[in-house]
Amino acid sequence: MGPSYSFSHLSKVYRLYAAPRDRFFEALTGRPRHAEVRALDDVSGGIAKGSVLGVIGENGSGKSTLFKILAGTTAQTSGTVNISGRVASILELGSAFHPDDTGRRNVILQAALAGLSREEVADALPEIEAFAELGDFFDRPVKTYSSGMQMRLAFSVATAVLPDVILLDEALAVGDGRFQKKCVDRIFELKASGKTIFFCSHAMYYVSTLCDRALWLNAGRVAAEGDSQSVVLEYEKFLAAKDGKVAPHGAGAAVPEGTHGRFLEVVVTAGDGAPKDEFRPGEPWGVELEFAADDPARPLQIHLAVSTRDNVVCFSADSRLDGSGPFVGQSVYRVRIGVDALPLGKGEFVVYAYLADEKSLALFDARSDRTFHVESDVWRSGLMSLRAAWTPLPARAGAPR
Repeated sequence: MGPSYSFSHLSKVYRLYAAPRDRFFEALTGRPRHAEVRALDDVSGGIAKGSVLGVIGENGSGKSTLFKILAGTTAQTSGTVNISGRVASILELGSAFHPDDTGRRNVILQAALAGLSREEVADALPEIEAFAELGDFFDRPVKTYSSGMQMRLAFSVATAVLPDVILLDEALAVGDGRFQKKCVDRIFELKASGKTIFFCSHAMYYVSTLCDRALWLNAGRVAAEGDSQSVVLEYEKFLAAKDGKVAPHGAGAAVPEGTHGRFLEVVVTAGDGAPKDEFRPGEPWGVELEFAADDPARPLQIHLAVSTRDNVVCFSADSRLDGSGPFVGQSVYRVRIGVDALPLGKGEFVVYAYLADEKSLALFDARSDRTFHVESDVWRSGLMSLRAAWTPLPARAGAPR
């Protein structure tokens, strides 16, 4: 059975003219006087109903062009789109709002354009106003809004108009950490209710945890498609090979401190708990984390990763996956994550700590300012230092003649 929503062999070609008169002469003579730029080149993909498809890629790879075609705001040069039902979208931030009208009037207009009846708009308006949390600004002109306030309004409208399909292009890139959690929770609720979501983001943490499948675009073409974890890994390997300074997994999500939770201390320690920044392979190793919640009833999860300087993840620990979380019932927590024998070879390593909500989706705080060294008298190839078992076995072949 194929995907419920799909697009096949999409291409989008833009014509560039050196001067406006070239358009006239081209139409008059029939001779081309333009250069062609392919924003998309034979792109296909799809997703099942009730699932989330993440679209990733560098700037200029064609992600926004694809979303505009799926939303119907831009026509493809060739190819077909199979998306039915009511479609809501957040594309270019605030582009659908009239700057001189109030937030309320813009909401009514956008809901009506999405196909809601007068009664449905009236029913949805209180929920949209409450979710956006704009206060008195809801009845002020949109031109007085900050970028974060515009995002709140756009997200509130797009997810409250009872859509069948939602297109979110960098919808979580603007806004404080507390509102990002509200957005992530809303996306999770929509997915659980059977809505289908196309999600574009530079934050690989969100793509790998929120999306079922992912599509990686590179220079307008499909570089990879498959389950989100596998595609994100391929994309990060590509970035690491291209530029050693590319951010590691998840670091694309900007998380301000002081939202629902924050780190108070991150310390690399020896086996006895004493701070230490130089180790030998096989020594006890650990990280002590102290973190706070704004409310003792708020559940928190921890993700810890150890990476090389060029962003190769060596190993990780996750309170949700390891069954140690969520942390709930206190205002401040201190935990130690340790290994009996450090499995790393010689080199310098970086500790990345992430503090997230109970689903490990919304990030509240992140730290990447702790490093440690591993020194060894013996050089071995590879990042890991493991004790291998050598067992003599009888040869299967006979003695050489």
